This record gives sequence, C-alpha cells and structure tokens, in this order.
Amino acid sequence: MEKNTITIEIKQEVSITLVWIVAGVIVVSLAFLLTPRSTEVWPALNTAGIFAGAYLIALLIYALWKPISRRLRVAGGIVAIVVLACSAFTWVRMEDQTRWQVDQVMRVRTLIGRGVMCYEMPIPLLKTLEAYHQQGVEKKETLADVFRRLQNGATVGSNIHKPSWEGDPMTVTVEALDLNRIVLISQETYVKGREPNFKNYDGKAGMVQEKFILTKKGISHVSEN
Repeated sequence: MEKNTITIEIKQEVSITLVWIVAGVIVVSLAFLLTPRSTEVWPALNTAGIFAGAYLIALLIYALWKPISRRLRVAGGIVAIVVLACSAFTWVRMEDQTRWQVDQVMRVRTLIGRGVMCYEMPIPLLKTLEAYHQQGVEKKETLADVFRRLQNGATVGSNIHKPSWEGDPMTVTVEALDLNRIVLISQETYVKGREPNFKNYDGKAGMVQEKFILTKKGISHVSEN
C-alpha cells in the first residue's frame, strides 16, 4: 500500500514538473514571437527575458514552498535573488556592448561609403570636363552633350553607378543636366548619415548623401548628409 502511494506521489511530481516545463517554454516562446517585428532582435529578446524572469520567480516560489523548512526557503530565496540580479545585470551589459559594437561597425561602414563616393563620383565629371575643353575655342558640344555621350545617353534620374557586387547599396543619380551644369547625387540605401531627419533624393530619410556639381570652371563638392 505504501509502495503504491509513493509511486502515485512520484507520478504526480513528474506530471507537475512537466507542466511547469511546458508552460515555461510556451510563455517564453510566445513572448518572443508575438513581440512587434523590428530590424533589431533585442526588443524581442528583452520581452522574452522579462517573461522568463517572471516565470522563474513563480517557479522558485512553488519550489521553495512547504514542506521545505523556513531556513532552507530563506537561503534558497536569497541565492535565487542574487543569481537573478547578476543575470539581469549581465543581460543589460551584453545589450549595451552589442549596440556599441553595431554603432562602431556602422560608423566604419559610413566612412567607407563616403570614401567610395568621393572617389568614384568625380571620375565621370572629370572625363566630361576634359573632353569638353579638348574641343578647343569653338565648342560644338555643351557639357551636357559630352556627359550624355560618355555616359551612354544618361538623363536626369539615371543611376550611372555600376554595382561592384550584387546588392551594392550605393547609387549615383543625375539630379540636373543643364547645358553647362551637371549635378550628381550619391547616396547609400541603408547607411545612416549625420542628420536623421534629412530627406534624401530617393525619398528616404537620414541616409548618407553626397553631391558633386560640374560647371565649365570645374567641380564643387557638397557633403549633404
């Protein structure tokens, strides 16, 4: 009789343990999956972490309940609080470190993007200026004519940048193509610039953008964002 009673109690404990495990998995998973979608993973992780912490606290309260002695409950509670506090502190530090690393990577990526722009954009303009002045005193072609000839008939709105790889985020767009004035605008499609509210040429906001202007006298450069 006692053996059967012990067996039943063990089965009950196993069933309760399984219920706690399944409930914890479901709660944490739902908290992670139902968080509004974002380009960052941390909002979902933080939500899941909060729910996981609440679940662990509830589990500890259940586990430290009677028949455990009061002394063991107090000791267990203190250890649990210390562990949870250290985990929360480590979690926050990890998030801060991750965000700092991302910021540094994006800062380097921005510098590289600007460098590539400032290297590539003057090339077609210098070639246009050179060909224009090679005509001599009497000019048969305007700057715009020469530019269109050298750039395969480019018009206002054309992207004359040749992608260096698949998914290249850089564009070089012809903003103005007047008779003796050509304006090129280059921007990154996802790298942030200096001002988050700056309106880019393609309608986006806050992206890196550089402008180069060609006239008969030469090239001028404006770093817009």
